[in-house]
Amino acid sequence: MTSLQNLLQTSKGFWGIIGSMLLFQFCLGLYSAQKLTVTHDEYWHLPVGLLSWETGKFDYDRLNPPLIRTWSALPLLFTSAQTGNPVYSSDPADYGDAFLQANPERYHEYYVLGRYSILLLSAITGVLLAAWARELFGVSAACLAVFLWSMSPNILANAALGTQDLAIAGFFLATVYCGWKFARSVSWKWALIAGVILGLAQITKFTAILLLPILIIQWFLIRFKNPEFKETLPGKSILVRWGVLLLVSGFVLNAGYLFQETFQPISSYQFQSSELKSLNQLPALLQKIPIPLPRDYLMGFDLQRFIMQQSHPTYLDMEWGLNGFRSYYLCALLYKLPHAVQFLLLLAMYRLFKQKTQSGFLPVRILGILVTPIILLFLIATFSNNQLGLRYILPVFPFLFLLIAPLAEQLDFNQHKVFSYLVLAAVLTLPMSLRFAPDHLAYFNEISGGPENGALHLIDSNMDWGQDLYQLKNYLHEHQINDFALAYFGTVPPSTLGTPYRLPPEYHPEPGNYAISASILQGRPYSIRQQDGIRHNLDADALGYFRFFEPKAHLGYSINYYELAPEDVARWHTAVNRVNRGLSPQ
Repeated sequence: MTSLQNLLQTSKGFWGIIGSMLLFQFCLGLYSAQKLTVTHDEYWHLPVGLLSWETGKFDYDRLNPPLIRTWSALPLLFTSAQTGNPVYSSDPADYGDAFLQANPERYHEYYVLGRYSILLLSAITGVLLAAWARELFGVSAACLAVFLWSMSPNILANAALGTQDLAIAGFFLATVYCGWKFARSVSWKWALIAGVILGLAQITKFTAILLLPILIIQWFLIRFKNPEFKETLPGKSILVRWGVLLLVSGFVLNAGYLFQETFQPISSYQFQSSELKSLNQLPALLQKIPIPLPRDYLMGFDLQRFIMQQSHPTYLDMEWGLNGFRSYYLCALLYKLPHAVQFLLLLAMYRLFKQKTQSGFLPVRILGILVTPIILLFLIATFSNNQLGLRYILPVFPFLFLLIAPLAEQLDFNQHKVFSYLVLAAVLTLPMSLRFAPDHLAYFNEISGGPENGALHLIDSNMDWGQDLYQLKNYLHEHQINDFALAYFGTVPPSTLGTPYRLPPEYHPEPGNYAISASILQGRPYSIRQQDGIRHNLDADALGYFRFFEPKAHLGYSINYYELAPEDVARWHTAVNRVNRGLSPQ
């Protein structure tokens, strides 16, 4: 232990250990990136990013800002990848279809290249996490924070996919870190850096709009009546620096859209969301005011807010609701956080309540800084109607890990033996949560029943995002199956399997072979693809009868394979008749 502590005290030793953990995560992510089918939203993100590089336009799909799409597509500029020159479409999956048709042999390889870019962002986020944890608490705390990051199945699941969720988690951490440095120094340097990072966050995901109030709250948490700062700058100087931060942020945001259609008057927009629609009700004179934001950014934000305000089928613990569940994300953390992390959070809370002074285990001001983004993100997500997965609150993870990190500095096997061994035991069990590789997306902890029973609690991007179509392809090939029906929750056309298929009968079983995605199995309405690519709208619980049967195989935890014999179908009819007569199905 002493030799390890001595090694951590050297810069080379410290960063060597941090680098080793992040390299392990990166390599495991490479394995997942190569094995998994292109996931639901990922299917169009990469082609849209490549289209933006080729055309300089960002209106193909405004629902997400362009930074991460173009970042993921950057490696493709050095390949022979083609966009397929699609026409504008209201269905973004059409861009994925065009990309697949233009690159039929290498399309998966191109998506994997895009995934590598996100893995790199995960490693950079880990470095930043180490740097801030070391500044706040010490080298041991930094190592624990990065260990939590690199051993998290939820982080790995999103780091190995070409989507924005991992990236926005990194930018939340980076922005709050830079805001912390700015609030402590109030320097021009950190005003500029914080402004750049804040601007980059805005063109990563619209969730980043929360970062401005977070920075303001953070400022007051650090500066208000803090005896640490004896020299106070004049209020005018502080306001000027804040102005520079905001101007730089706005400049970066506009640059991310190549300054296209910035400063358009309010009257040129027709908003849909409740937040922005009120602007259309302003007097005519005020509607001439130009908005210093790119048109595509503002229209995308408006569209996203409008969608989030609509009723949407949400699934939790075998129940469906149209307006979300207030306990959704709390349950998601309960089911999908490894028990070791949950236990470490409890130990951190215990040490926090036991601290005698404001500068004890976790100083009060630092606690406020770390908890603020967690609370705001959690509240916004909790009261949303559109609850589709833990990924929506992924930015809270770095801050949870920072809350746990000081435990490493509290280890004392002489005076606090029991506490120290509890922390050590929890840390040593963390790698166990990675045993389901490459199926990190479907990770559920032991008490929730593991990934085998995850669909009893949560579906959609929590476990089934279309990532296991290749598993089905291999299974069909190994068992020489040429006649089956498929209901696939994903955007990659199942015709790429190379095996003809049909759609399952709705509301009643028939003998045959079937592959059913977990989300559809639990009743999610969805537009599934037929063999010819035409979409068929599947109503809620149209294939719920499959829950009566035991699958022959679980393919990557998100697709169930069934072989129904005539006697199985007869058994279902008998059970239904008994229920209709008010009897037990057995």
